[in-house]
Amino acid sequence: MISAPDRSWRRRLIPILATILVAVVVFVWTLNLTDWLMRPPPASTVEYLPHTDGAERLVPPPVSEALSLERFQAARRACDGPCVTDFGTPLGRANGVEARSNCASLCVRLESSFVDPDSGRIWIARSGEHPEPLEYSGLAYQCVEYARRWWIQTLGLTFGDVPTAADILRLTEGRRLSDQAVIPLGRSLNGHARRAPERGDLVIYAADPNDPEWRAGHVAVVVDTDLEQGWVALAEQNYDNRPWSDPEYHARRIRIVRIGERYSLLDVAQDRVDNPEGGSIVGWVYPLPDSMLVR
Repeated sequence: MISAPDRSWRRRLIPILATILVAVVVFVWTLNLTDWLMRPPPASTVEYLPHTDGAERLVPPPVSEALSLERFQAARRACDGPCVTDFGTPLGRANGVEARSNCASLCVRLESSFVDPDSGRIWIARSGEHPEPLEYSGLAYQCVEYARRWWIQTLGLTFGDVPTAADILRLTEGRRLSDQAVIPLGRSLNGHARRAPERGDLVIYAADPNDPEWRAGHVAVVVDTDLEQGWVALAEQNYDNRPWSDPEYHARRIRIVRIGERYSLLDVAQDRVDNPEGGSIVGWVYPLPDSMLVR
């Protein structure tokens, strides 16, 4: 039989033990939470690239877009029409670099485009062919093809192959045609950038795997800016495949805003307040000043 004093002692001990147990649980939970908060994100979602303006924001991970057989067949069918504008139709030109229609944004033809850097003559070849001494510019007439061709003809520069337009943001180097020298590329991250877009910069749109129109992102070339009026003029292919708003100057103008010391590009026309069909801009890419070769 347990005596009365023993029962009283045990009754006092139970709350003490319970308090200690709760304290231990809270301590362990706090340690786990702290570890989770301090732990860096998985390597696949984090990338620090050199010469990044707005580096406090991490560069988006690579798209890793695989073209399945079903998606490839759909892309080929899109080329059969209806076309917004017939495939290959000139839409406009900027700095003498002509943009052509891709029929429809989802159309993909396995035809490579090559350009003569001096004359601007375009040669379309089957995949795998490389007519010399022309420079490869990309798949005809995708957005990446125009961006690369504009750099070739206007800046005397080019950049390497990318799986999608969105992946251009992650490029760290290009090539100078005059001496084949490797040149460093910089990038500004939209909304965090202290450097405003300049002529020749490549504006990069995010890839959206859930939207067929934006699955690969997009790229356009900056051909003019007016920070006081708040617009940036773009030259491009395969955005909407319509004739440019100014056929001898630019495809369209979009808004730029400055908040504090940071710049943001919006895929909204200068005279509009929204763009339901627009995309998300992630940044702009450019050759670093010391490596520029203006032709």
